[in-house]
Amino acid sequence: MLKKMMMILIMVFAITTLNSTVGVAEMPLRVVVNGDKVSFPDAQPFIDANGRTQVPVRFVSEALGAKVDWNGDTQKVTVALNSRNVVLTIGLKKYEINNKSYQMDTVALLQESRTFVPIRFVSEALGASVVWDQATKSVYIKFDANSSPAPLPTPQAGTVTYYDGIAFNNVTDVDEYGRITVEKSKEFVLKLANQLSFIKEDGKYYIKCDYPVIPEGYEWSLTIRIFNKDGSPIGYTPLTRVADCQIPRQGSFKKEASRVTEVNNIRNFSIGIAIENLKMNDTGVLDILYYMDGTNKRVEFVPYTSLYPQEEYTDNFDFNTMFQW
Repeated sequence: MLKKMMMILIMVFAITTLNSTVGVAEMPLRVVVNGDKVSFPDAQPFIDANGRTQVPVRFVSEALGAKVDWNGDTQKVTVALNSRNVVLTIGLKKYEINNKSYQMDTVALLQESRTFVPIRFVSEALGASVVWDQATKSVYIKFDANSSPAPLPTPQAGTVTYYDGIAFNNVTDVDEYGRITVEKSKEFVLKLANQLSFIKEDGKYYIKCDYPVIPEGYEWSLTIRIFNKDGSPIGYTPLTRVADCQIPRQGSFKKEASRVTEVNNIRNFSIGIAIENLKMNDTGVLDILYYMDGTNKRVEFVPYTSLYPQEEYTDNFDFNTMFQW
């Protein structure tokens, strides 16, 4: 009798567990473009923390017939269709349509080695209509190339100008004190970091740099310190009065590091990069640390105010391209 009761209890528990599992199973998100379901072979759509449906940009854009371009240096994705050109930056709510600035309530993301974008903002920016069906967890996108596209939203104030591929809005990219914003400052200093390198040619050591063009009223600050194993430093800056250690503030240069005679004597590099307002302090500095033996390396943006957090770029930074000595 006891054995029979135990069997009944086990069956009841199994049925209850099965029903609970079925009850909480989430219905997968579907994206349908002009009646055709979009297939996502390796990264699935999801709803982000802001309640927006995020999708891998390439699959949906191709379903619409749009062209997609990705720039890893600037972390920007561009989607172009007919007369509309949409640019989103990973992690930023600001985006652009035909060189005019707009604002989302969420951001584009890098996840599972894919670029995810909020599908409603991108689709409507391209001129498509978007409908969300809560019951079936489906996004229905309709695009007719022969009909007039939906009107664009009201753009943000200001004028967008491009400086070596970096978009700068003279209103929205400036803080309340008239300085370049922290987020935009990060774009510029990372661009310079990718164009600074230490190379060796014909047995000599050189510092090579190609300064990006920056908005009027700003100037570059670049400080390079090379520390020997005995602790003695060699400093390269635009401000030093030591002629063979002075470097320019703009343009391109290839400076021989004449004080470096034996690279095996070098312990580490310490580099600071900032974009400075000519009338006031800058908003932060990109701090790069690199030990020749590989025991320590770091790239992080350090704001000059505690209102903004530090941001780490170490894992994605190309140290081998910068340090070739």
